[in-house]
Amino acid sequence: MTGNKAAATAVKLARVEVLSAFPVTPQTTITQYLSEFAANGEIKGEFVNAEGELSTQVIVQAASRAGARTFVCTSGPGQLYMHHPMHSTSSSRLPVVMATVHRGNKSMQPDHTDLMSQTWTGWIQLYCENNQEILDTHLMAYKIAEDKRVRLPVAIGYDGYVLSYTAEPVEVPSQKSVDDWLPPYEYQSILPKDYDPATGGRGFGGGGRDPQQGWITHHEALLNALPVIKEINEDFGKVFGRKYGNGLTETYKTEGAEAVMVAMGSLAGTARAAIDNLQADGKPIGLIKLKCYQPFAVEDFKEYGKKFKAIGMIDRNVCLGHGGAGYRLIRNSLYDMDERPKVLQFHAGLAGKEVRVGDFERVGEKILKAAKGDKVSQVEWV
Repeated sequence: MTGNKAAATAVKLARVEVLSAFPVTPQTTITQYLSEFAANGEIKGEFVNAEGELSTQVIVQAASRAGARTFVCTSGPGQLYMHHPMHSTSSSRLPVVMATVHRGNKSMQPDHTDLMSQTWTGWIQLYCENNQEILDTHLMAYKIAEDKRVRLPVAIGYDGYVLSYTAEPVEVPSQKSVDDWLPPYEYQSILPKDYDPATGGRGFGGGGRDPQQGWITHHEALLNALPVIKEINEDFGKVFGRKYGNGLTETYKTEGAEAVMVAMGSLAGTARAAIDNLQADGKPIGLIKLKCYQPFAVEDFKEYGKKFKAIGMIDRNVCLGHGGAGYRLIRNSLYDMDERPKVLQFHAGLAGKEVRVGDFERVGEKILKAAKGDKVSQVEWV
């Protein structure tokens, strides 16, 4: 099945009760599949058509407050259009799940700038390499989002066209197995128990409370999600036979490696082939797939910083005027180490530019040069 059908199938298996979407390329067929499921009675929930993406986010936000399990999906400019209510969805700690089918902000083609631009909205962000991972990650996302230790919305990003419209073999679990693993959603308010709406105003700041408290608890909830994501990934593996590294990062052929490249999304699949070729030629380089971008796996990268002499981050994004999002987070993670590896920055695949196995091999060669102490340029556009 295609990536979009894998996402829609996972939503059906999760017994989502309220779904809302406005079609935008390359997300459009998710809405088509969900509409068909609803019309055929395969989904018992309410499918709400809306006039735009901002409205779709508000609809699932309200439904989640009312105690419904919800789903919304978007791409590119649609993601930008729902930016405003995304803040209140996460600030209200509502466990909405959203699929973002990547379409870059400067073209119709895929890169990660649509979802990456929502970093400050405070959602958990998970990225998928293939269609099986799309289905599995959506199921895990509901359990992560609804966990009482987390209570935050989750966005699942996957590359438009490359995955959304490409068919791959996907193993679909039985409805019973999903029902046994994923319990029904139960709404729980995150407001303080002594909260008085008459004096509380908008949020936590009324009644003499610290007006920053909403930010503090939201930030802590994101950090608290790290062990929960790892725990649920491990449990999913035990029940369904598939897991994705430790849920935050995944290593590939790093045993005995002197250096590693880091990739996200479908680029990680191409990078695996390059690693195979490089190691066949005796080149000691491995791969780290970054699955969870937010919250960031700081402790994982501190451990990687001890093992490898050079790390090359391949960002399918750019924070204009600053650089790659993943690169900056890796550098920040390693800052307090007494001995730090060399960290290189690569921008690749923006606006849908094709990135081939040979390109990754060349990237690997450069990272290995840095590991040996050779002087190489810090930043490169592939």
